[in-house]
Amino acid sequence: MDATDEWSARYDALARTLPVGPDEAARLAAAPFLFGMNICVDARVDLSDPAAMAVLTGAPEGSPAHGLAREILARVARGVGGEVRFDWAEGPDWLRGRMPFRPALGGTGPQAAAVLARLGARAAIPLEDRTVPMLALIPPGVSIADGGAWVGAAEVAPCRDPVAEIYIFEYTAGRPVAGVVPPRSSRIIVRFSDRGIQRDPAFEAMAAGIAARAPAALVSGLNDEPASNVGAAGRHVFGLARSWRDAGLATIHFELAGYVSQAAVAEALELAHGAVTSLGMSHSELLAMDPDAADPTAAMMALGDRLGLDRVCVHADGWAAAVTLGDPEVERDALMAGCLAASARAAAGMPVAAPAVDPRARFEALPFPERARIGRWTFVACASPYLDAPATTLGLGDSFTAGCLLVLGRAAIRTAAPA
Repeated sequence: MDATDEWSARYDALARTLPVGPDEAARLAAAPFLFGMNICVDARVDLSDPAAMAVLTGAPEGSPAHGLAREILARVARGVGGEVRFDWAEGPDWLRGRMPFRPALGGTGPQAAAVLARLGARAAIPLEDRTVPMLALIPPGVSIADGGAWVGAAEVAPCRDPVAEIYIFEYTAGRPVAGVVPPRSSRIIVRFSDRGIQRDPAFEAMAAGIAARAPAALVSGLNDEPASNVGAAGRHVFGLARSWRDAGLATIHFELAGYVSQAAVAEALELAHGAVTSLGMSHSELLAMDPDAADPTAAMMALGDRLGLDRVCVHADGWAAAVTLGDPEVERDALMAGCLAASARAAAGMPVAAPAVDPRARFEALPFPERARIGRWTFVACASPYLDAPATTLGLGDSFTAGCLLVLGRAAIRTAAPA
């Protein structure tokens, strides 16, 4: 059996365990996963459509639209995605009437919650921006605090005016974008303003009541704050996380995402100390912090030691890895579940109810051992099913995080003492 067949067989075995059964679904309805803290409406733009990019390249030289075209094409040429803060407050209004797009749910917590909903689990999210466009995108299975209960979006009355979209420019390896052929599939997230975190008192009150029984929590979204406000927003978010941890919530994960500066990253991490148990990021985000972290092992252990964490995980195109103080078997399954959820979404273009390895996927050799004991840490890694021409690259990191937390949350439920 070659490496591809071996990994495919291991993923097939894991896939049979992922969908949530009726008994577990009932348990999660009472005490769901807690996922926050940002949300947005994404405007998805397919850059292989010539009409889409022509809107920007045809704009006058020196205009904001023409500058955005240069930024996008430079990234497409390098096969680089990530997030960009582009200073053009009127951008969404200008683009909305000119560029074809598809609306989608955005934000790390809501995206991860949507993945769990497709798998039959339930996650609750904070929602301050209760607008008609936002509520229309939140799928069944994702809960919102309203009237002292967890309810679906269809039961929530809209109460705010619509807010500006975040634009997602997607491109596929080999498909030209305004004459530029990308070497790699990815997406560029363009934020024209800083939306900030969701401050939802109803969610915070109900989360406090179930924190001891919730399977796991996810916090993210400080990258949606202006750099000058990361500290204040971080103190709020990690104050909530610290109260959940004090109540007995075993797994509280902080997903890093892309920030406007490394100073903002450092501030967010410092505020996370003692409030979260787990940290995750893409390999590119880790390399931005530590350019010597091509092999992420030492950098992950250093972060874990510095921040007092139980686990640190990193995901890349062809692999995922973690250092953990917990059960390495559980961690291996968590990483593989994350990779499988992300790969299935890449193949289908959306979260799926029964993730499986796509026949077109390939597995690359791991650039480091699959497992190693290093001091008090255990290093665990797995190969990820990789598609050269995915249907989407949007939300893959969020899907990975959802898969990991599903496995870690299940493990916490099984080992918890009866309430």
